[in-house]
Amino acid sequence: MFNFSPSVRPVPLEVHISGFPEKHYCPRMATMNKPAFKAIKVYSPEKPVLIFVSSRRQTRLTSFDLIAHLAADANPKQWLNMTNEEV
Repeated sequence: MFNFSPSVRPVPLEVHISGFPEKHYCPRMATMNKPAFKAIKVYSPEKPVLIFVSSRRQTRLTSFDLIAHLAADANPKQWLNMTNEEV
């Protein structure tokens, strides 16, 4: 696999990889959402994050699940970078 060395990137990149034991695609993707949410809060609470999924459908499912986790969190507006008036 080809990738660029961290030394040639204009913006530093930090990669975190986690494995999951689920064999089937849909349950595995659903299992990954809560750990992904927790990882975002730990590793990048105030900076942009990229989450790669395999399809547009999975993008919607993952985003809705992350929104649900955020709504249940103690600070549901932590990723909202605008005032109430702007919303």
